[in-house]
Amino acid sequence: MEVHSQESLGRWDGLGSRDASSRVQAMDNICQVVMRKAEAIGPVTAMSPSAMASGSPPKSDLNETLAHLLMLSKRCPFEDIRERCVQLLHEVQSKSRNQSGFLQRTSQMVLCSKPSGTSG
Repeated sequence: MEVHSQESLGRWDGLGSRDASSRVQAMDNICQVVMRKAEAIGPVTAMSPSAMASGSPPKSDLNETLAHLLMLSKRCPFEDIRERCVQLLHEVQSKSRNQSGFLQRTSQMVLCSKPSGTSG
């Protein structure tokens, strides 16, 4: 797991460079990784019954990555990175619609599911 964390950290570090070409290269790498992960997610029917019952989306760091991109789209000091993050988020959203709405349904399951023992 440490290697995976170091690889992930390396991808994000390039976005903080003052050199525009380094930022572009880092963002291109992130775009490729995100799109591969988005394409790798299958339809909801491929989930196990226990995962569907618990409302848990498939194990993936895609949600964390998308959350990070959303944060960067609002807070990154570099306008080029903010714009690319917005563009990438729109591409993933568009792709999710083409994949039977899988990402939308899993996010709705997570939002609508409540931990056991809660009321309301």
